[in-house]
Amino acid sequence: MKEKNIGHEQTGFKTELKLLLREPPLLISIIVVFALFGLFIIYPFAKILLVPTAADWAKAVTEKEFIEAFCNTMFSSLLATTTAIVFGFIFAYAINYTDIPFKRFFQVVALLPTMAPSVVSGLAFIMLFGRRGFITWGLLHLKVDLYGAFGLWVVQTIAFFPLAYITISGVLKSISPNLELAAQNLGARGWYLFRTVTLRLATPGLASAFLLVGINTLADFGNPMLVGANYHVLATEAYTQVVGAWDLPMGATLSVFLVIPTILVFFVQRYYLEKNSYVTVTGKPVAGLMRVTCGPVAKWCFFAFCCFICSAIILIISVVCLFAFTKTFGYDWSFTMEYFIEGVMQSTVMQNSWIASLSTATITTLFGIALAFLTIRKQFPGRVLMDFLAMLPVSLPGTFIGLALILAFNDGPLSLTGTLWIIILGMTLRQMPVGYRQAVAGLKQIDKSLEQASTNLGANSFVTFKRIVVPMLKNSLSVSFVYSFMKSMNTLSTVIFLISPEWNLASVNIMSLSDHGFLATASATACGMMMTIFVTFGLVKLVLRDKINIFDL
Repeated sequence: MKEKNIGHEQTGFKTELKLLLREPPLLISIIVVFALFGLFIIYPFAKILLVPTAADWAKAVTEKEFIEAFCNTMFSSLLATTTAIVFGFIFAYAINYTDIPFKRFFQVVALLPTMAPSVVSGLAFIMLFGRRGFITWGLLHLKVDLYGAFGLWVVQTIAFFPLAYITISGVLKSISPNLELAAQNLGARGWYLFRTVTLRLATPGLASAFLLVGINTLADFGNPMLVGANYHVLATEAYTQVVGAWDLPMGATLSVFLVIPTILVFFVQRYYLEKNSYVTVTGKPVAGLMRVTCGPVAKWCFFAFCCFICSAIILIISVVCLFAFTKTFGYDWSFTMEYFIEGVMQSTVMQNSWIASLSTATITTLFGIALAFLTIRKQFPGRVLMDFLAMLPVSLPGTFIGLALILAFNDGPLSLTGTLWIIILGMTLRQMPVGYRQAVAGLKQIDKSLEQASTNLGANSFVTFKRIVVPMLKNSLSVSFVYSFMKSMNTLSTVIFLISPEWNLASVNIMSLSDHGFLATASATACGMMMTIFVTFGLVKLVLRDKINIFDL
């Protein structure tokens, strides 16, 4: 029996524990990580689950307004997620499987909404198609009311289309051409080839896109506030209960209800992807192979679709900029800096957002790579649990995270309410899975033998991590940093409960100004945010040069 174990790596709790005790720095690091997870993830989430009483649960599942809000949330989220994924897939397919002209231009324009808060779509919708919208009232003289379910569907589709496109495009790009060429040689053509090969291999991208877009639409707060009107959803209803009715237990109850569908989608997606195999990188040579593309008729149909999507995005960005820098949009077109000065230069919200987002991006990037190194390269008791806790926040709505932190750190020895630190903590929890998965993907591309050689030469895990792993992950680190900074600048639902008069943020200010009718100042603040993100991208590109291509998606 002993001979069978020769040449095999020993595993098991005792073996892993013995190896761990030989490296005190590694043991201390693991203990610190679990302590941080316990304090900032397990404790707040347990706290919010224990706040509602039986009466609160009964009220949430029996009262008409809450049942209606839940049904509205499920319907609007499913509808917007479906259309965003369909549009994202068509756009990604056009970019990766056709030779349409202006492809680079389409790629850049499709990513512009990611540099502005999602509420900008709702803001532009009000300006263009509201009761006194520039198109509906100013040009067409129509008395229409597009608020409610229809308006929410339109703005959420536009707001979260880029997220679907980015996710699906990454998978389509990684599909090996030899599989499609082999199917074509066996007689598969056109729609049959697409349906039986390409679409099935793109399933991971579609499943990931459904998860990410679904969670974002479920937790979307700004757009329902602006264009939802009397069409209430759980995110806005929870906010109303906490801020308007001062009913914190009911707000917590509704936030927990918001988590149920997202957790369900998360586990269904993981189960479905783990059940099936979608491996396309087999080690066989593919250099010189040309990807199967569509015919000329389909090509120009895809081109027309890309033109339509990009025209809609440019219209949204343009109207926001025109509102920000014209005296009275639609009537007095004279240029003015009045609103920009008021919303950006004379306000501290942009500076606050910059500080919080920069801190979040730094923490997320460094902590993400440390987590990835532990879970991918080291064997220790609790490794699976650490991986689960690192990814858990991705399946939780931002309002749930924000409210959980308020309940956990409102008083006591670690009172963080009203400070910058609780804002950074909320943003970090929200973006941590992104930095973690980015580092995991980078580590899986690095051969373990390099680290084993460092260990054989006498370096411990900390030295190997610092001198070998980190330098080889510069690209993954830069992408994680830029993305975390951008999303933190734009976040709204996560921080809506965390802000204070001293530490207000640009994204929240845009929503508040829009809700009170100050559309020009809100537009100027949105333009200031986009400029801030563009400047950050420019600096990152200047420093890293060819090591990162922000728009290469």
